[in-house]
Amino acid sequence: MPLENTVVVMTDDYQVIQQCVDRAVTLERHKGRFRRAIRNSLPRLHRNIRLPQQDGPLRLTSFVIRYIQAVPKWLRQLETLCAAAGIEFTPVRELIGRYFAEPQERHPDHVGLGALLDDAYLAHRVLEEINEQLQPACGLPLLPMDPMVANLVVRELLGETFAVELDAVSVKLGSRYRGQKLGPDSLVSLILCRQRFVDTPGEWPDFAAELQIGLRAPALAMDTDTLH
Repeated sequence: MPLENTVVVMTDDYQVIQQCVDRAVTLERHKGRFRRAIRNSLPRLHRNIRLPQQDGPLRLTSFVIRYIQAVPKWLRQLETLCAAAGIEFTPVRELIGRYFAEPQERHPDHVGLGALLDDAYLAHRVLEEINEQLQPACGLPLLPMDPMVANLVVRELLGETFAVELDAVSVKLGSRYRGQKLGPDSLVSLILCRQRFVDTPGEWPDFAAELQIGLRAPALAMDTDTLH
């Protein structure tokens, strides 16, 4: 495929993801369905998720919005890093794009944000897996974020059974990059490209910590063991 066609396809994939995200956020701001669903689920969620005493549903909804909104930007930056090192990323982008383009509404309340939360979880877990698999090749994490707590909170929202299915997909995608070898030129190009992202303050927030959301100790210990 010619380079210009590749660029167009890549742009289209991210436009689809961004449009899905924008629609879901707009729907939530007008209808508030996800926030109401969270409010109804609070007794169950409070067993494992630690929320502020005031405005817990609002904080958790804000967290989910930011978590979903980060996907297209962070995914594009990872693809930029891979391209700098000559590492193929197209299958990952295309698969995640398909997930976002065809969200499955599994419950009447799961529209808008709820319909995209599983897709966002998959994307964040794929970012985490690829980061981990490529770290030995370049000697440092590609992306300067620590998504573990945020992913575990979303895991609680999705439920263990469904999260395990998505984890399996993310591990399979991440395994494409296991044992990756980089030549000296590719490594230097990757490190220089990465430095541009690291030097941008505020681009890699810890969504959960900033909104005072976390996991209670037993759930954190248990889920940390099952995440990888």
